[in-house]
Amino acid sequence: MTTMTKTLKIMGQEGIHFNNSFVSTPMCCPSRSSLLTGLFPHNHHVYTNNDNCSGTEWQREHEPRTFAKYLSDAGYRTGFFGKYLNEYNGTYIPPGWREWVGLVKNSRFYNYTLNFNGQKVRHDDNYYQDYFTDLIGNDSITFLKQSKQYFPTKPVMMMLSVPAPHGPEDSAPQYQHMFENNTLHRTPSWNYMNNSDKQWLLQEMKTLDPTGIAFTDMLQRKRLQTLQSVDSLVEKVYYQLRLLRELDNTYIIYTSDHGYHLGQFGIAKGKALPYDFDIRVPLYIRGPGILRDTKIPNAVGNVDIAPTILDMAGLEVPEHMDGRSLLKLIKDHKQENNVEGRFVKPRRPWRDTVLIERGKVTVKMLKGIFKAQDEKLLSEQGEVLMPFVDQKTRKTMRICADPENAPPCKYEQKWVCFKDHRDRNRIKKCRNYNRTIIATNDHIFQKDEGFNFKPTFFRKKRSLYDEELSLKKKLIAQQLTMNRQRCRYLPNNTFTCDKELRIRKQMKKQRRLTYEDKNDSDEFDYADNDDTIDYDESFSLDHTDSVDLGREEEEQEEDDGCDCDVAIDELDELRKFGADSLEEYDDEFGNSMEEDDDQEGQFRKKGKKSSCNHDNLKCSIHDNDHWQTPPRWTLGPYCFCTNAEKNTYWCLRTVNETHNFLYCEFVDSFLAFYDFTTDPHQLHNVIKSVDFGVMEQLHEELVMLRRCQGGKQCNKIREKGENKRRRRRRKVRRGHRNRSRRHNTRSYI
Repeated sequence: MTTMTKTLKIMGQEGIHFNNSFVSTPMCCPSRSSLLTGLFPHNHHVYTNNDNCSGTEWQREHEPRTFAKYLSDAGYRTGFFGKYLNEYNGTYIPPGWREWVGLVKNSRFYNYTLNFNGQKVRHDDNYYQDYFTDLIGNDSITFLKQSKQYFPTKPVMMMLSVPAPHGPEDSAPQYQHMFENNTLHRTPSWNYMNNSDKQWLLQEMKTLDPTGIAFTDMLQRKRLQTLQSVDSLVEKVYYQLRLLRELDNTYIIYTSDHGYHLGQFGIAKGKALPYDFDIRVPLYIRGPGILRDTKIPNAVGNVDIAPTILDMAGLEVPEHMDGRSLLKLIKDHKQENNVEGRFVKPRRPWRDTVLIERGKVTVKMLKGIFKAQDEKLLSEQGEVLMPFVDQKTRKTMRICADPENAPPCKYEQKWVCFKDHRDRNRIKKCRNYNRTIIATNDHIFQKDEGFNFKPTFFRKKRSLYDEELSLKKKLIAQQLTMNRQRCRYLPNNTFTCDKELRIRKQMKKQRRLTYEDKNDSDEFDYADNDDTIDYDESFSLDHTDSVDLGREEEEQEEDDGCDCDVAIDELDELRKFGADSLEEYDDEFGNSMEEDDDQEGQFRKKGKKSSCNHDNLKCSIHDNDHWQTPPRWTLGPYCFCTNAEKNTYWCLRTVNETHNFLYCEFVDSFLAFYDFTTDPHQLHNVIKSVDFGVMEQLHEELVMLRRCQGGKQCNKIREKGENKRRRRRRKVRRGHRNRSRRHNTRSYI
C-alpha cells in the first residue's frame, strides 16, 4: 500500500475496489486481448504471447469488434497510448482509434519504436525525451487538452497502457534510490519447496540459492521503482481532468493484465501459474454514481471490462461478448436489500465462478500425453491389455520384460531396453558394444573382450585396405566437384565430412561466370575462397566408377552427415584442384577445414551451455548487462527456469459466501484443488480429500465454460440453482400475497 500512495488515494478512497476477486489470464497477450474484446481465450484464439498475438486472424476477426470500435462508431473521440500487443509490428492502426501512439513489439522504457498516428518514430535513451512512462503521460494530457479545445461536445475515451513494472524494469533516475531493503514479496509461499503434491513444473524446481534470493530482492526493488512513474502519471491525468472540469463526468478504471511471482514455490520470476499471485490483479473504478471507499468481493474477470465500458457509454453490450457489465453490480451495491453479507445479490443473479485459461494444446503435446498415459496403463496391466496394443508397442513390452535385455549390451545380446527423457521404455539394437573379430580355420566368431583368449590371426576391417583408402581419397575429390558436403582425409587412415554444406551464393555465381569464361581451362584461382569451393551443379566428370564401401562404413558415413554414395573419378582428377598430390591438397585445404570445424564445435558447445536449458523447461540467463540503469546487477550470470510445456491448464476460481477455492485441470491430466478458507497461500493441494461427486460437478462445469460463447452461455452456469431458489421464493411471496388478498376480501365483505 505504500508503493503507490497517490494512485490508491485517488482510486481507492474516491471510488470502488473489487478486492480479492478480479482475476485474469496470467499471460500478457491473451489477457490484453480479453480486455479489448470481452472474450475468453478459447473464443478470441490468442493463447500465448506469440500465436495469433496481433496475427492475421486477430486483425480480421476480433480487432473490428473491440470496445474502441463500438465507441468510435457511436461518436466518441478515442485515443490509445502505450503498449498494445506483444507482436504488434507497427505497420497499421487498429480500427476504432482516432489517436494512436502504439509501442512496436514488447515492453521497453528506452530505445523503442512507436507508431505515432501512422508514422514510425524511433526513440533513444534520453530520459527527458524518451522515458516511455512519462511520454505516455505527456501525450495523454495533450490529448485531453486538444479534445476539450477542438471537440468540446464530443465524448472522450482514452486508454493508457504502461509497460511498468514489466521488464527490463528501468526506473526513472529520481526513483533509483528507493526501496533498498523491501522484502514484501517474501510471502509464505516464497521459496516453498514442499511441492510433491503440485504440478510437474513446481516439482522440478530447486531451492533458491543465495544468488537466486538476491536476484528476487533486486527484481522486487526495481519493479517498485518503475511503478513510481505510474503513480505520477495517474496523478497528472487526475488533476488535468479537474482543471478541465470533467472529473465528475469521467469514469476511471485502473487495473492490470496479470500478476507476477518472485520466488514463490522456488521460481525466481515470471507469471503463467494458476495461483492468486499471478491471476489476481487490482481493479479500481471511480466515477459518477459510484460510492466512495467501498469494496465488492464478487467474482469478476478481465472479460467484464469491455462490456462495462460500453455500458458506461450508454451502448448496448453485444451478445457475442462473454463478460458482463460491472456497472449494474455497482449500482445494486447501493441498495441494502441487494447486499447479503459482503456480497452483492442483484436481481439477475451474478456468477460466483470465473474461468482461467492458459496455454494452447498442440497435436504434438496431445500425442505425447496420450502415449505416456497408455504406457503407464500398460505397465500396470500389461498382461491384460497385451492383445489390444499395436505390434510395435507389443514388441517393446516383450523385450523390456526380459531381464536379459537390460543395459549395457553384452555378448550375443541383440536388443537393449532403456528409458528416454520422459521415462518411457525404448529399445534399440546392440551394434556398437566393445568386441573383437576373431578368425579360425573353421569359422569366424565374435568374442567378448572379457574372455581370456589371445587370437593368432585377425581379419582386418575392409576400410583399412589400401585399395579402399585410395577410393576414399578419390571420393573426396568428387564430392568437392559435385558441390556436396566438405570431406577430408585424416592421418589416422580415416576421413570425415561436415554435417552442413555452406554455400555462398555470391561466390557460387562468381565461380559460374568464371567457369563459363575460361571454358576448358583446368586451373582456377581460389585465393578468395575461405571455406568452400562451389561449382555449377551441372559440372561432372566423364570417367566414373562406382564403389561399395560396405555396411559398416555406410553407417559411419551416415552418422557424419556425408552422402558418400556417389561416383568417383580417377586419382588424376585431383590435379584439377591445383594439387599435384593428395598431401599437397591436404596442406592447402584440409588444415583450414579442420580449424573451422574446431571453431564451430566450440561455438556450438558455448551456445548450448549458455542456454542453460533443461528437459521440457523454458530457462534463460540473466547476466550483468541485463539492466542498463541503476541499481545494477553485479553477481554474474544467473540461470533460472520459468515455464514448461506441461504448464497448460484450465481452472475455476470460485468466490461466494460459503466457498473460496481454485480447481484446475492440467493438460497432462493432473488435478489441483486449493481451499483458500484454510490455506490462503495455496501451499497444499487437497484434491485427494475432495468428494468424487463434487469433482464430477466441477469437471462438468469447467467443460461447459470452456465451450461457452456469448454472455448468455458464459454467465448462466452458476445461475441455475440460484434461479430455482429465486423462483421458489417468488412463488412463496406470491402465495402469501394471494392469501392476504383473499383474507382482506373476506374481512371487507
